Amino acid sequence: MKRFLIWFMHPDRESFNGTIVDAYTEELKKQGKEIEIRTIAEINLSPHLVRDEYHASLEGRYPEVIKKEHEKMKWADVITFIFPLWWGSFPAAGKGFLDRVLSYGFAYELEGETPVPLMNGKKAAVIYTTGTPTEEFIEKGSKHCIEETWKEEIFSFCGFDCLPFLHFGDVVQAGDEKRKQMLEKVREYAREHAVF
Repeated sequence: MKRFLIWFMHPDRESFNGTIVDAYTEELKKQGKEIEIRTIAEINLSPHLVRDEYHASLEGRYPEVIKKEHEKMKWADVITFIFPLWWGSFPAAGKGFLDRVLSYGFAYELEGETPVPLMNGKKAAVIYTTGTPTEEFIEKGSKHCIEETWKEEIFSFCGFDCLPFLHFGDVVQAGDEKRKQMLEKVREYAREHAVF
C-alpha cells in the first residue's frame, strides 16, 4: 500500500488550499491509501535553520523535532506539497521547513561539490495555486521557470522522482463553479497517483 505524506504550507486550513487538501486526501482514502498530513503552520517548528543546527547537520546530528519529520519522510512513498505561490516561492514557513527537514546527511550529501541524492525511490507531487490567471502565468514564462527550478534545485537534487505538477491560477477571483472544476481535477490527480 502506497503511503502519502502531505506538506500543507498555507497558514489557513480553512482556505481554498485547505479545501484542495480535503479533496486530495478524500480521494486517496477512497483508493485505500495511507495518509499523513503535516500542516506546517501548526507544527511547533521554527522555520529558522540556526548556525548550531546547520553545523550539527554536517555531522549527521539533528534536533528531535527534525528527526520526527525525517521518520515521516522515511515512512512515505509520495510527498505531496500543497501551497499558494507567494512572491514566486513557497510561503515563508514552508520554505523554512524545507531548509530544516531536507537536511544534509538525510536528504542529500556532497562529494566535493557534487550532490549525492538520498531520497531515491520516493516521489514528489506538487499542487499549487496563484492569483495570476493560468494563461498569463504561462505566457510570461513564470510557470516554466519556477517549476524547472523546483525540479532541478529541490527534487532532482535530493533524488525524488518528480510527478507532474498541478497548478490552478486565478484562484482569488474564481467563482464557485470554477472552484468545483478545480477540485475535480484534484481528485483526478489523486486517482492518477494512486495507481502508479
